[in-house]
Amino acid sequence: MEKPAFQPADRLVGRTFKFELGALSVRYTFNSLTEATFLVLSGAGMVEDGYVETVQIDAREVRPNVFVNSWREASGATVSHLEDFENGILLSNVTLPDGRLVRLAGTIKEESGRHLPLSNKAIVTTAMHELFEKRDVSALERYWREPYIQHSPQMPSGLGTLRTVVPALEGFSWTPHRIVSEGDLVMTHSRVMGWGPKPQIIVDVFRLQHGRIVEHWDVVQEEILITETVSGESMI
Repeated sequence: MEKPAFQPADRLVGRTFKFELGALSVRYTFNSLTEATFLVLSGAGMVEDGYVETVQIDAREVRPNVFVNSWREASGATVSHLEDFENGILLSNVTLPDGRLVRLAGTIKEESGRHLPLSNKAIVTTAMHELFEKRDVSALERYWREPYIQHSPQMPSGLGTLRTVVPALEGFSWTPHRIVSEGDLVMTHSRVMGWGPKPQIIVDVFRLQHGRIVEHWDVVQEEILITETVSGESMI
């Protein structure tokens, strides 16, 4: 599968920024490469103060430290940002649920420091991206820890197999569609290519301890096209 020209930058993960757009003020945290959480500090009549939401984002770096970032909110509003972290400039287009387009301009300021503790969800998302998509085996030292308990029936416990298998992967892609975190467990529901001869739908469950992945379960199915499922619904 051909990758898009620009990829989300993992250096944003775990960082919190304050977006000031006139009377609208938002605290915005990049939880992972595909997810962010925002807290409305001042809603400017567009949304209530104190409102919090986690959204799935599409953040693409168009030049160094400048991103186009977009998402859809639960209200039906869609947001598109040009985020210039180099110069602290933010341009925003918001399409409200009633169809009105609101254009805003303002500033970006980092609020909580460059290296923030990552949530378990962010750790897993970043770890999977760096290890499997970048094929960076050193990610095992950053995000996993021995003893690593492996419940997948095709793999032994320990990190040795991953060190061997990952560098040999070709055409691999991991696209999480759902990520759920509770306590020390994180579950991902993903579409994977390159792990087997056909695309697969995989549910992975990770247990973390002190910020490291220490245990793993999975359920793996070959993808069946929506035209061939009994329900007429997709697997993902």
